[in-house]
Amino acid sequence: MTSQPYYISRKPAEDFVTAFGKALEEPASHPLLFHVHGIGGIGKSTLLEKLQQTHQQASVAKFDFSGKAGIRETPLKVMATLYEQLPKPDLWKRELFKSDPFHKLYQQYNQTLARLENEPIEGKQVVEEDQRNLVKELGSAAVYGLGALLLAPIEPVSALGLGANALAETTKGTVTGVSAIKERVLLKHPATKRDKQLQELLLEPIPQLTKAFVEGLLQIQNARLIQLQKVQNPPIILVLDHYEKATSDLNLWLSEYLLKEKDLQPQPIRIVAAGRYSLKKKSQKIRNLIYERELERFDKKQTEAYLKKIGITEPREIQQIYQATGGFPFHLDLIRQQHEEGRKINCSRDNRELVDRLLEDLTPAQKQVIQLAAYCRWFDESLIQELMAANRLNFKTDADASLNCFEWLSQQELVIEDDHFRLKDVARDVLRRWQCKKNQKKFRETHALIAKYFERLANEEVHPDNLPPVQYESSKWREYTAESIYHALFANRDYGQHQLMTHFFAGAYLNQIEVVIAPFAAVAAEAEIEDYELLPDDTRKFLDNINLAIGLGWQVLEINPDNYEFKLGQIGDIKPQIEASLKPCLGKVDSLDGLAKYAGLMYQFLRCRPSKRLDLLLRAKEQAEQIVTPTHPEFSSSLFFNVSNGFYQLGHYEEVIASYDKALAIKDDFPEAWHNRGAALANLGRYEEAIASYDKALEIKPDNPGAWYNRGAVLANLGRYEEAIASYDKALEIKPDDPEAWNNRGNVLVDLGRYEEAIASYDKALEIKPDDPEAWNNRGNALVDLGRYEEAITSYDKALEIKPNDFNTLVNRSAALLNLSRYEEMIASCDKVLRIQPDNPDALSNQGLALSLLGRYNDALANHDKALKLQPNDSLLWANRGIVLARWGRYEKALASCDKALELQPNDESGYYGKACCYALQGDSYMAIENLQQAINLNPHRCRSEAKTNPDFDNIRTDSRFQALMQECTN
Repeated sequence: MTSQPYYISRKPAEDFVTAFGKALEEPASHPLLFHVHGIGGIGKSTLLEKLQQTHQQASVAKFDFSGKAGIRETPLKVMATLYEQLPKPDLWKRELFKSDPFHKLYQQYNQTLARLENEPIEGKQVVEEDQRNLVKELGSAAVYGLGALLLAPIEPVSALGLGANALAETTKGTVTGVSAIKERVLLKHPATKRDKQLQELLLEPIPQLTKAFVEGLLQIQNARLIQLQKVQNPPIILVLDHYEKATSDLNLWLSEYLLKEKDLQPQPIRIVAAGRYSLKKKSQKIRNLIYERELERFDKKQTEAYLKKIGITEPREIQQIYQATGGFPFHLDLIRQQHEEGRKINCSRDNRELVDRLLEDLTPAQKQVIQLAAYCRWFDESLIQELMAANRLNFKTDADASLNCFEWLSQQELVIEDDHFRLKDVARDVLRRWQCKKNQKKFRETHALIAKYFERLANEEVHPDNLPPVQYESSKWREYTAESIYHALFANRDYGQHQLMTHFFAGAYLNQIEVVIAPFAAVAAEAEIEDYELLPDDTRKFLDNINLAIGLGWQVLEINPDNYEFKLGQIGDIKPQIEASLKPCLGKVDSLDGLAKYAGLMYQFLRCRPSKRLDLLLRAKEQAEQIVTPTHPEFSSSLFFNVSNGFYQLGHYEEVIASYDKALAIKDDFPEAWHNRGAALANLGRYEEAIASYDKALEIKPDNPGAWYNRGAVLANLGRYEEAIASYDKALEIKPDDPEAWNNRGNVLVDLGRYEEAIASYDKALEIKPDDPEAWNNRGNALVDLGRYEEAITSYDKALEIKPNDFNTLVNRSAALLNLSRYEEMIASCDKVLRIQPDNPDALSNQGLALSLLGRYNDALANHDKALKLQPNDSLLWANRGIVLARWGRYEKALASCDKALELQPNDESGYYGKACCYALQGDSYMAIENLQQAINLNPHRCRSEAKTNPDFDNIRTDSRFQALMQECTN
């Protein structure tokens, strides 16, 4: 048994220890995070041990990030592991400390997540696939949520909702992600529906649990203070070792949450991290919260001190050893071991000699066993047996006559045993670099062999005939696949990149991206990728280019680049870098197959130029045909569902229906597909079929407000207004805060002439969404129908405050001004309209009517003649032209113009109303009232409300028959 390594003082290390001690004594004025970094074997772990020995009174908790490639260490796991290690004093059981804030919240989070996954939502007998998938997505917030928190959508994203949990894209827009989880699970599940705070915890667990983690640390500290009867709080040290192997989530957690907890700063609680690379360079935002030192090799004086401690005192020998080791602590420790064991020390500086020192006194077969083990991140007996067979070594006897190769290997000093067997990082690094330098071809072949080995293990865990959802749902399959990807990256270029991209796109589609992130992080932990000589040249460049895509970019694959921002601390918007990183990934799609190619094509469709979209969608549809299977209806139907949504975006409604029919042929109880199929039919004007499709969706899922809403819109198009209102009422019963449903309900009430009710409906919409210009405009129209023109103008003005150049509102406001006899304002308003649309016939006609009332008959007639050139068959324009001519006194031509209106539209009130104006201006009350009665019969409300204020009827206003017609307006 060899002795422990000696600690040799170095200035950076001493500075680190001193600064750390001051931080515990005067925490308020010192950084929270202490980070030591440097190459492997430089003495970081030894320094951590020294730090712990110096502060033995402190409570220490440690998390080591050296683990298997398939295991993703999350912020929640790190907090839970650290917290569990901290000693809980006896006082913890007292009333003051009965409630452990972190344990309580963490347990509540996990228990609620389990209930959401295993208990059905209200109204359901079993947990349906849709619920399971949404809960899985919710649970991933704990794993991937930190990057997602930095996403800032520019506008509501119209994504396709890829994957088995795809959500319906309706004519109202798409509900995805957080909104869907909240509306479809959290607001309906008995575990969460009445608890807003619990909903917030489930949606964003990391911020709340970090705060509870800090509260728990302070509580533990105070408990120990009382128990130990100390004046000052005892220190707590949180150690993060091998931090270079942590993924980007951890840096984000540190910078965005843990280090921002203000209650930590004044307390003697400090975080110590050790890793290969500088944190300050990677975390600009928290530079001021980090004390960082880089450890370098021993200088000559420090090397001499170390060697004298182990009994080597001869100056010449010290000089030779210094030249040979370059002051590298790991190599000096090998010298120590050789010296203590009485072995001869070889002082050559060549890398080969370093390898020889590592493998000194071993037989050739034993050396080969260790060299082969160095290829592996971790190994077990089966893997060693595989490598022995591939290299023609006898597994049972070549390492030792009495021990097989694995048994012999596991007893070697270079091997570490924790939850698995592995070589020490520095030894593995030295051996791999030498083997790659010595025989690169064999180096790549051996990694390819190991990659195939883990691929075989994955296939034994889940048979390759199974569809991807079955594979990715298996944690063991994911672990073996991640390890296979890691080794494939060191094999030949095409194989490694193909494996990585296959699982990048398929994993993103199925929300199991850790299968790619974990091996990528493992490679990155070993060296800076751009300088990593062990990787094939092209793979090294490729990995360097896609770094952001693997870490963060997968979260925006389903979003058009125009629709999001991605802000990262003080760095700001990193969208350009993410998009540049995704580009080479998307460029690999054509080389893929299966689900990866389908998903890649769909992502390209969502993000490409319009001219390429149809071709990509057709290719994705063709790919779906190849991977679909009736044995997995949920997965298979979603393939065509996504394609259908794509065709919907392009307006290819016949293709939409055909693809939805394929989805429904596989899974006929797919309410979103029935729903969206109805929307496509509605766009084709096939309203009765659309209603049947909506009814089918509602038969399966009666609590879908979107389906009720769209059903109401189709019924309104068919003129079935009462049924439409009933549908809107159903939608609002389920989702009472939907402003669009209230708005459209108001429109149908207008069609029924129920104007007061319509205004109440618009008011409800505006109560929910006060900045909706469409609702303000519609409210103004209803007020016009009631003859409340001043109120109408106020509504129109509200709409124009929000959307100043809205054409329809400007036109409607102009008409209201006309009814109020504010002719100059009306003409000016029409001028504004005509500046937006110079050839708009309605604006030309309205302005012409106002001009005629000011006596500008030539201009008024010119306006109408121009309008009729644009729309010669518009009966309203002919009628208004007739009114202008009548005001000019040209009655014969005026009546001819009105007759033309009736010829074009016999059942439209405009021609009769125009003739009534003509006769009234001539003083012919009988014919005026006769024609006005005809107009009122066709459109009572409009004709009565306009006649009440129209000066054309001033000659007959005292006539009892006219008054009787107007009186009916108020009955």
